[in-house]
Amino acid sequence: MSQVGSLLALDDIVHPVLSGSPAPHSTEHTHMRTANSASPQPIHDSDRSHMRNRVTDMLNDDKNSQLTPREKQLADMVLRLTDAPIQDTDQLIRQADMIAALTFHRDLLQHQAEEQRLRWASERDGWVRMAEALIAQQSKHRTTNPEREDDVERLNASLESENKTLRQKVS
Repeated sequence: MSQVGSLLALDDIVHPVLSGSPAPHSTEHTHMRTANSASPQPIHDSDRSHMRNRVTDMLNDDKNSQLTPREKQLADMVLRLTDAPIQDTDQLIRQADMIAALTFHRDLLQHQAEEQRLRWASERDGWVRMAEALIAQQSKHRTTNPEREDDVERLNASLESENKTLRQKVS
């Protein structure tokens, strides 16, 4: 970009286009924004083509009226900026709505997954505590009653032998 282009300020661009240009002024199709307004809405194709035609007419009328180099530069900028077609505003709105819905859905799924992870962690902690309690209870009974375990084994052996004898009598 030339040094002249880098020295342009917003006042340099807005003031000559609105007041210093020899082109006729029309209040319709003016897409300027005030200091308090939000960014302007995207320009529709019809507005864009109308704007391009006005700037092209202004450049073609340059043979009859002299445009300053700055005005020519601004006209070239407008032509360059309006050269690429802009997406339809309805499509942009639909895409924005879809993005918002997908973002909401993603956040909901993340929240549900986090709740599920917390539930699983809580359940796992419960199982660990239960297992520790059962192990502690079992080890407590083993340390306090080793004779009882021997008694149970003797009783089991005697019942098995008695069961074997009764089977032989039945058969």
